[in-house]
Amino acid sequence: MKYFTRHLIRRSCVRIALSVLIKTINQDPFDSIEFKGLFGLIGTVDFFWGKTIKILALGDLLYYIILHVVIQVTNLKKIKIMSSPFNKIQREESLSHKVERQIREAIRKKVFLPGDKLPGEFELAEKFGVSRTAVREALRMLSGRGLVDIRKGSGVYVTEMDISNVVDPLFNLLDMKCGKASLLHILRVRLFMEPEITRIAVMHSSEKDVEYLEEMYQHMETHKNNPVKNINYDIKFHQRISQATNNPLVPIIMEPIFQLLDKFISSTYKQSHASDLAIKFHHELVECFKTKDADRAFSVMHQHLSHAEEHIIQYYKSIGFTEFDLS
Repeated sequence: MKYFTRHLIRRSCVRIALSVLIKTINQDPFDSIEFKGLFGLIGTVDFFWGKTIKILALGDLLYYIILHVVIQVTNLKKIKIMSSPFNKIQREESLSHKVERQIREAIRKKVFLPGDKLPGEFELAEKFGVSRTAVREALRMLSGRGLVDIRKGSGVYVTEMDISNVVDPLFNLLDMKCGKASLLHILRVRLFMEPEITRIAVMHSSEKDVEYLEEMYQHMETHKNNPVKNINYDIKFHQRISQATNNPLVPIIMEPIFQLLDKFISSTYKQSHASDLAIKFHHELVECFKTKDADRAFSVMHQHLSHAEEHIIQYYKSIGFTEFDLS
């Protein structure tokens, strides 16, 4: 009985000391104070209770070292899993939409750069914990957004984002949603946006901007009896003004509207003197850019678009629209 009690006390002392060691699990255990003091404890206990403690203590020590290694390896696996940009998908909403959102977010955060190849369908399905069908549908949605390029027999690649990724879908939306008075709606949007854009552009324009605007004006003057060419140079004139603001968002916002201008301008040019007035206002705008007269440029652009609004209303009335349709 006496021997059993001493044996139990010995084992308890060693296990207490080794339990302290486990608390240093996030440190290097072999550099910890507790670990270095462990053998001192073993020696002290051995001094009082005999050499048998060495075998017992070393057995416990080996047990805890193995346990520590297992925990560390498990932690490394957890870290590796957490470092993935993708998480397992829950079932509350459409799986394909969740997969699409996570991949889109990874692209936005530049985890995948333009030109990078995404993991294959099988690998993505495994990472997300979903079927390959859900992954395939998610990739189709990303392709529809212009974020990835699906190349048959090669894989799925992140595309280089440019203005067309935004402009083309917005152009289609505007074209379908504006209704039968769409040209007038577009003109009125321009009327409250472009005068201020022009004011800012004058303040930030370079010599190259001014030269380009004058060149486009000269082309409009030369081809004033050729509506197709005239409209083309007119659109380029307004595009350059938006670019001259030095604000990268302005061209992105305005470009879908400019893409619709060929419809708009071709209708307004059917009114008498509309082409001559447009050329006159463009000439005045060029002069404002040359003299850096921002306030005058605001006024001229407002007059230009106000006259265009009158022309488009006259056009709509000529094809049977009422005042109610145009309000």
